[in-house]
Amino acid sequence: MTKEELEVFIKQTSNDIKDYVFSPIHDYITNKPEVRSSLNPAFPYPYKLRIGILDNCLAVEYIGPNKDEESDFGCEGIYQPTWDVYDFLDIQIKHLNSLEMQIETDMDNMSFFLGKSMTYLSDYFYDMTQMPYEFFMLNGFIDFSKPTRPIFISNTNFFWTDGNDRLKIKHIDFMEIFPLGENGEIYYHDNNSLKKFADFIVNYEVPKYKVKLHSKLNEFIEFINLPDINETQITAFLSQNPEILQLAFGVHQLNPEIILEWQFETELNNLKPDFLPVRMDGYADIMEFKLPYLKNSPMVGKLERRHPSFEIDTAISQLDAYAYWCSQKANTDWLEKNKGIKVLHPRKFLIIGHSKDFNAEERAKLRNIRDTTVFTYDEFIDMARFQLYRIQTQ
Repeated sequence: MTKEELEVFIKQTSNDIKDYVFSPIHDYITNKPEVRSSLNPAFPYPYKLRIGILDNCLAVEYIGPNKDEESDFGCEGIYQPTWDVYDFLDIQIKHLNSLEMQIETDMDNMSFFLGKSMTYLSDYFYDMTQMPYEFFMLNGFIDFSKPTRPIFISNTNFFWTDGNDRLKIKHIDFMEIFPLGENGEIYYHDNNSLKKFADFIVNYEVPKYKVKLHSKLNEFIEFINLPDINETQITAFLSQNPEILQLAFGVHQLNPEIILEWQFETELNNLKPDFLPVRMDGYADIMEFKLPYLKNSPMVGKLERRHPSFEIDTAISQLDAYAYWCSQKANTDWLEKNKGIKVLHPRKFLIIGHSKDFNAEERAKLRNIRDTTVFTYDEFIDMARFQLYRIQTQ
């Protein structure tokens, strides 16, 4: 397939989907807004539409979160005849010793945990009891890359660790997979079957979610990308919309901007961490938010003597100061008595930058030499996003 042929196919396919799927679904929820909370969040108009012509199948991925009031959406066309569906989804698991199940069936409300992902999730506050999935699998996955009939995937998560033992997450809102013909012919919906697909989507319920929070997450994504955003504004936004942070890390009591007063004579100023989130065991950790972009590389120096940049070192030093305050029993007794917050050897979490700013070795080194776990903003948003669609509402 030439580049021109691919562009023609992608344009025609996306236009057909918009006219015969997205527009009718939009009209439907306009007339019946009560169904919105159980409609797949990638519809009516997705954040992005990805169409891939792969090894032996056509894959169409619908990615949320969407904006109901806007009909524009991103569209990406991919022609990679050597790729399977997992390559298309950027789920790189070939290095893992995982059980592969050959099943040709539609999949929904599923979750897969591969590699060391379960260990990482336990370290990252993740509350497994809050996953209302119909099925989940440890160190196993279903191979849906070689279908002999059309199948769909809805509301499905993959957690895995890459070759450097870094946690990776992929949520699939909705996806269609069509087998290619014997000679590579591409089969997709005709206009009549597209209309039936639209009817299927409006009648296919996903676990209900909070529509207002769905909009708030969209707002937060836009908010942190404003050119003049500052750390105080980010903390205030999350304090006013605590469910975003609660979703991402599985915590409930956030304790934003608690003033930590020294309980003995010192020249040090009182402290004010962004959040003291309480774990399931009732004890609080320390969490600090910095800007979602870095001014320079996070690690500097010669290869054999790499160390945190001034920007990263300053952020971690701030967390170290909070941890030092929490190491003094007079302080922690006062905190529990006056604020009702218990701390004992709190873990330190820093949210800063984007994943492209850090490689796995750099972040692992920060954990080893500075005892601080670094999350990037895109990871933080991804963790909130796939949990958002699991919230059960009345």
